[in-house]
Amino acid sequence: MAYRILVVNVASHGHVYPTLATVGELVRRGHRVTYVTSADFAPHVAATGAAVLRYESRIAEVDPAEVFADAEDGALPHMLYLEENTAVLKATESGYGPEPPDLVVYGDFPVIAGQLLAARWDRPAARLSAAFASNETYSFSRDMIEAAGFVDPLALPSFRTRLGALLSSYGVGTPVEEFWHRVEGLTLVFVPKEFQPAGESFDDRFAFVGPCIGDMPRLGGWQRPDDGLPVVLVSLGTTFNDHPSFFAECARAFAGQPWHVVMSVGDQVDIDALRPLPANVEAHRWVSHLAVLEHASACVTHGGMGTVMASLYWGRPLVVAPRSPDVVPMAQQVSSLGLGGLVRPEEVSGSRLLSAVREVTADAALLDRVGQMRRAIREAGGADRAADEIEAYLKR
Repeated sequence: MAYRILVVNVASHGHVYPTLATVGELVRRGHRVTYVTSADFAPHVAATGAAVLRYESRIAEVDPAEVFADAEDGALPHMLYLEENTAVLKATESGYGPEPPDLVVYGDFPVIAGQLLAARWDRPAARLSAAFASNETYSFSRDMIEAAGFVDPLALPSFRTRLGALLSSYGVGTPVEEFWHRVEGLTLVFVPKEFQPAGESFDDRFAFVGPCIGDMPRLGGWQRPDDGLPVVLVSLGTTFNDHPSFFAECARAFAGQPWHVVMSVGDQVDIDALRPLPANVEAHRWVSHLAVLEHASACVTHGGMGTVMASLYWGRPLVVAPRSPDVVPMAQQVSSLGLGGLVRPEEVSGSRLLSAVREVTADAALLDRVGQMRRAIREAGGADRAADEIEAYLKR
């Protein structure tokens, strides 16, 4: 039986890309999938065969570093979050069409929009967790809030009042706390259970399908050079990556060393300003991390879940240097599970990163743990299992 499935997400690489292989598999099975995202991500969603419903993002042009640095009362990031959810909600209501979906699937960011759309149509909902899942025992959002030193949004009168008013306008009488911490009947988690904090506390409402690896044609391929050197990928992700001095220092530290370094710098760093680069170092605005990591010996990363999972998918040890509060829980988990080294912000230097790469690639016990995690990822099921879980949930 073919179902109408609405996927609600936001304008973010880390939220959209992990879902695309699953969406493509649902479309391949004959389901009618509509995906809510911004114009920037529309072509990548459309390539899966899903219909695209666009919304105007409130956060796409905002500098996240400035937002997180605004500490007047801690409300700004939370209010922007609420505005983004409202934008998603209104665009979906006006653009979806007369027939309601059979299932509303929402990502970790638009939880307000997703729940209210499901309530509006009286339809079941499922959640997608591109990072860690949350339940009654463990909260990923609480971990991030504590790492950032923020105030809990529900402790802010301005946020609580506006959220309460929004719920009332949709006839939702659920208390704000209960709404905020709701656990759906199905949450797809794009990490293996072995990597999830408090993993043993998660019941069968959660399907840990692992990373759903798919093609990323916009990033192109990557060819390993003929220098015979072991490869190291260096990346600060797609959001908090405006750190040209970090990449310049990496290039200097690895110059002439027996490593071939591939730096993925994003669109906020001027590559020309990094040149001339050493013969064993290359820099790209964007490059396929999966393609590089297939041939790599290690990965230096800020700790974003996409790069962490890609590294472990190929069985590569990690050196994690977190630069923002949203990745601190992932960095801590890599360290606590012994899958790599943790370099704290105050310790970061080119020489420290070079030393950390040497350490993780020479640690036989660490490499064995990385190999075990790689097997867990390969056995988690990926996009095929994710689609199976959604179909089974709809049949229930």
